[in-house]
Amino acid sequence: MKTVFLAGATLLGLATVPAHAQQPVPADTARRRTILTPEAVVTATRATDKTGTTYQNVSREQLQARNFGQDIPYLLDQTPSVVTTSDAGTGVGYTGIRIRGTDGTRINVTLNGVPVNEAESHGVFFVDLPDLASSTQSIQVQRGAGPSTNGAGAFGASLNVETLGLRPKAYAEVNNSVGSFGTWKSTIMAGTGLINGHFTVDARASRVQSEGYVDRGWSRLKSLYLTGTYSDEKTLLRALVLTGYETTYQSWFGLADSLLHKNRRYNESGTDAGQHLPAYKNQTDNYQQDYYQFLISRQLSKTLNLSVTPFWTRGGGYYEEYKANQEFEKYGISGPVFQPNAVGSLDTLTTTDVIRRRWLKTDLYGATYALQLRPSSGLVTEATLGGAFVGYRGQHFDELTWAQRGLNIPESGTRYADEPNAHKTDINVYARANVSLTEKLGVFGDLQYRTVRYELFAPDSNAVSGKSQQAINFQFLNPKAGLTYQVSTGLQAYASFAVARREPTRTDYTDTPASRRPTSETLYNYEAGVRHASAKVQASLNYYYMAYRNQLVLSGRLDDVGNAIHTNVADSYRTGVEAQVTYRPVPQLSLTGTATASRNKINHYTDYLAIYNEKFEYTGDQPTAFTQTNISFSPDLTASYTVEYEPVAGLKLAALARYASRQYLDNTSTASRSINPYYVQDVRLRYLWHPASFAGLREVELAVLVNNVFATEYVNNGYTYGYVYGGQNQYFNYFYPQAKTNFLASLNLRF
Repeated sequence: MKTVFLAGATLLGLATVPAHAQQPVPADTARRRTILTPEAVVTATRATDKTGTTYQNVSREQLQARNFGQDIPYLLDQTPSVVTTSDAGTGVGYTGIRIRGTDGTRINVTLNGVPVNEAESHGVFFVDLPDLASSTQSIQVQRGAGPSTNGAGAFGASLNVETLGLRPKAYAEVNNSVGSFGTWKSTIMAGTGLINGHFTVDARASRVQSEGYVDRGWSRLKSLYLTGTYSDEKTLLRALVLTGYETTYQSWFGLADSLLHKNRRYNESGTDAGQHLPAYKNQTDNYQQDYYQFLISRQLSKTLNLSVTPFWTRGGGYYEEYKANQEFEKYGISGPVFQPNAVGSLDTLTTTDVIRRRWLKTDLYGATYALQLRPSSGLVTEATLGGAFVGYRGQHFDELTWAQRGLNIPESGTRYADEPNAHKTDINVYARANVSLTEKLGVFGDLQYRTVRYELFAPDSNAVSGKSQQAINFQFLNPKAGLTYQVSTGLQAYASFAVARREPTRTDYTDTPASRRPTSETLYNYEAGVRHASAKVQASLNYYYMAYRNQLVLSGRLDDVGNAIHTNVADSYRTGVEAQVTYRPVPQLSLTGTATASRNKINHYTDYLAIYNEKFEYTGDQPTAFTQTNISFSPDLTASYTVEYEPVAGLKLAALARYASRQYLDNTSTASRSINPYYVQDVRLRYLWHPASFAGLREVELAVLVNNVFATEYVNNGYTYGYVYGGQNQYFNYFYPQAKTNFLASLNLRF
């Protein structure tokens, strides 16, 4: 939730535009300097140096240096404890991010304070927001539970994305990037600048496409961004529309480990009819997401501000797939079908090949709000009362568009599965305050109450069909507290404790028998560290301990579309040390490094393998107990570095690298079911030229990014499953190979 606070004329005076964007001073300068601008907006869900938590702000300049068309996760891969993933192997299309080993369903993402995580899966699909970085002012990466946020509880990290602020001068930009595997990004941006000292309109249109590293791993992405703002001394009104559309060829099945060193670009998707036949051409994922936000912020007094943001996020789409040898009964096809054979008799057929679409349509709507107080004197330096009301409706249905036999299907398709709509209501309210006990010692307190009601179609042993519409209720109380101590000029120590609670996801219910229904999970998060800032050095060292109760972890089972099925474990934890340092010995040279050493364990875990007889009929489970076993996808060591040098004005050369140690695909700490450690080296060149006045052209930027310069053959994601057959344990591993050496080049024109 985006909130605005202005501490009188002093803060208004700070709401100036960057030096490079300033205009000649007009006659109404005084009025322009006192209007309420987005630069003076403080996001209530963002951490500060007063909250005693662990965070990093990634500026627009840093984002644009990496923005060649890859998704947001790849622009954040130089921040501490981050591991990125890409299904197609290029950072375009379906991508993901893990922070401290926690996946995207536990990373709370907000856009201007409005929740982005899908209400049922808790996931964030950056593929639905192509080229969002071009419209982003900054991103705050909060590690750990962090301050209270809107949406599902942060269970490892939060990403707080804020879109572009006010630009007082009219502008236009044309950005193009091209590169390996047919990657191409085109972006056009324009803005009116201030009109009559109060109004601005900004717009962007983007297209991103790539053929992908893996076979047929192509992406066709489009995005539009439009915002209009009115501001005066006490009021800020901003309307925002953001829409993204994606069509991608499916590459989410990964690659069997037997092919990893034989044909690492092979794509299994679309080959269900047989590998000897051409892959189905329309094995695609298609989805559109539309965001509508309206920020209303009003300065009620010199010390009090109220902001409200109504919003509506609408999504809809499907994935299409060819499925062979499907039982008639599953699709409501009457049968059997009798077919003549070569010897003159009839074969009885009860299966057919089909083409099916699985649909999801969603509406997420509501409002966020915050009343923020910043007294001019007293112990309390800042206090906020905020929260949100969020409603959700999800439609899940499946349809056939073609069947080989047994059914005549109209052009509009025919539905064979249509669940009752899912509904979710999420209401939260929080209060937080910063208190200065002494000149050097500060205290932070934050208390959130969250209530959730979730209605969905889930397994029910008492229902005739085996499923029924059910309502599940949760009530969570999440306290947080922190201390900050200013040791000396530029050196601060901090410590904090936070509790976060989170409900299970949809598949945790729909893919789990009612007898094994999961429960909510709880995180107790301890953080302590020091931060140092001087003219040449910015550094931080942080220790964290994250203790979980009933954490939902991988069970080793997959559902019928490959989603992981989770199970609760009573006690587990993550603990580690994060270090980050930026050193500028001279203005032309910058050296930044990050490293995280961690230990991620489940104290007691039971792994289950399904047992099948010779007819491949399920007969039970084989349990295996583990103690102090590693949590899946949680490397013990991650590291990154960036070295950037400017030999002549405008020319910047950079080397960037990232490392991740071994990651296990399940919770058994078995090396044969793991991702090998990898080190990846990139290099980048940027040249910024300010031409003499020519048709209004202000800047020309040329840039080249060479990824994986050492052609490392690595994977950064995968999954595993297994079962017992013939008395033998059998496991199957799948991985997502990443591109070897590849490049991206961009030309950016700014008017």
